[in-house]
Amino acid sequence: MQWLAFEPEHALIFARPQGRRGPGGPPPGEGGPPGEGPPTEEYSDTQQPLTDSPPFVPQEKAGYLHTYRPRHDLHLLYIDGLSAGKTSNGTLDTQDLLLLNLSSSDPRGPMGGEMARAQGLCELANTIWQGKIDGVIRLEGGFEIILCDFKAHLERTDVISVNPSEQGRGPMGGWEYTKAVASRYHGIGGGRVRVDYGAFVSVYAYPDVKGVWENDVQSDVRMPRLTNVSPSDLAHVKDDVTSLILSKDWNAHPGRDWQAVADMAVARYSAPLHHITTIRTFRKDKEQLAQYLTALLSPFISGERNTTRETERCVAQIVPSLPLLSIPPGSVPPLAHRALHKVGTRICDTLLTSLSIAASPAPHSAYSAVYAEHAIEVVAELVEWLGWTSWKECGACGDEEVCFIPIWPTGTFEDHAKPRCRGADEVEGRMGYWGVRGGGPPGGKPPGGLKKSLKWWGM
Repeated sequence: MQWLAFEPEHALIFARPQGRRGPGGPPPGEGGPPGEGPPTEEYSDTQQPLTDSPPFVPQEKAGYLHTYRPRHDLHLLYIDGLSAGKTSNGTLDTQDLLLLNLSSSDPRGPMGGEMARAQGLCELANTIWQGKIDGVIRLEGGFEIILCDFKAHLERTDVISVNPSEQGRGPMGGWEYTKAVASRYHGIGGGRVRVDYGAFVSVYAYPDVKGVWENDVQSDVRMPRLTNVSPSDLAHVKDDVTSLILSKDWNAHPGRDWQAVADMAVARYSAPLHHITTIRTFRKDKEQLAQYLTALLSPFISGERNTTRETERCVAQIVPSLPLLSIPPGSVPPLAHRALHKVGTRICDTLLTSLSIAASPAPHSAYSAVYAEHAIEVVAELVEWLGWTSWKECGACGDEEVCFIPIWPTGTFEDHAKPRCRGADEVEGRMGYWGVRGGGPPGGKPPGGLKKSLKWWGM
């Protein structure tokens, strides 16, 4: 069992002299593969077992960065969200509370509980999940893989020595690592991972599950947690995850890319929704608002108005229609299809409702602004419900800047509410969003000004 990073800057955090830890290397889970000793002349593929308390070995002068390639396509379970972040904000809930049946999700244990967490996931993979998956893929800063049988699936292609002075420093491995992380906001890239969007389980899809939003997570938007979800509900969802894994046909032709469909909806409506809710003149002139909405929705409106058909046309422009309810149970559309159809329906229905309000004749000119305000309020409620990240994007940043957002362990509440372009000097030391309970990453001490109660992985 080992950890693998997709980005070399991520893995460099772990390319440290072996003497600072034993054969097991640095604590896993921060993305890169735990450190190994110097390579043998034969570039042996043998992996040292990970241990919670590795013995001390003599100090090496250099660490080693290993590069691997898979022998075949890996079958992985993607755990969504910042699921490798050792925080007290719920980032570990899906693993600890749902999959591993633990009584709490607490990152304060040895190595943030990562050893036990990884062992538990691999135990599930090898027993209940009948070897149908080879490991899991998660995100903290960069994307990482926990691979349960390292030697069976990978071959080593290169090893280079890394002097301590060349390692990434700072709480996230240095500025180059921060840039590498920011380059993956919209995906891993290069077709290196193919997600089956037609096969996933989401707690949000269970209307009878209560307690998801009952928590004390501090943020500018409400956040979900599983701490107050009943054990029986968690067991139900876990059973569905197991069914999903066991029924997965890895040789089947990949289905529709529902992420691309969602992206198309965002591309079409993100800017107009923002425009409607931020242009002040619309709030005073309902005719101007009605004119804008008419232009936006004109492909779906005929001379003989029929709001039901108009909504159907609007939705179908992006999301395929749902089949009739009389279909066989085994042919139920994928969750992604149903979710996107629901979102598309609300967008189209809201915009058409806003148009009807803005286009209605006012009894007096003094009521024009009242009608306009009401029409915009309807759209504003939709914007709040959608909560699209496109409305927080920074736009184009400078060559040596990133759109900085909280990614464990860095970031502030301000960075989450209003991200902006920042350079290396501005990023350094920005902490606080993720609380103080989780262990920090390797690569450096806490930035100046942070409370000493923060825990950081030792070098």
